[in-house]
Amino acid sequence: MATKKKSASKAEKKAELERTIRLRGYRYGLHDFLAETDLKRLRELNDMLEEKTYLHKSSLLDRKTKELVIVTACLASGHDWISHVRVHMHAAHMAGASPEQILEMIYLLQNWFGGIGLTPALEAWRATFIRLGADRNCG
Repeated sequence: MATKKKSASKAEKKAELERTIRLRGYRYGLHDFLAETDLKRLRELNDMLEEKTYLHKSSLLDRKTKELVIVTACLASGHDWISHVRVHMHAAHMAGASPEQILEMIYLLQNWFGGIGLTPALEAWRATFIRLGADRNCG
């Protein structure tokens, strides 16, 4: 006879999603999905992130710098999704980077990833900051 798996409470899901935001600086649709369907896996991902990755507390780099480096890597790879780049642009902004600083970084990176890479980078920036009206204040 199979045992029924205990379902996580709303409070447990909420607590793990809040932990996700605290660790990452953002919450993505995937995190919500995992909280609903496989909370254990979300906990495992958060544990790994906390223990072994770029967010380790003893780092010499602050959160803003880390997120800007991740945005750079995503854009330089040339095959990352705009939605993923946006998540890290938002996290960099929440960590203190202004939309203008991120836009300047994109223009600087153009020298390395070329004009063809500029289009997705600018689209990610526009989609991230359009609600703030930043697209009208930069130029």
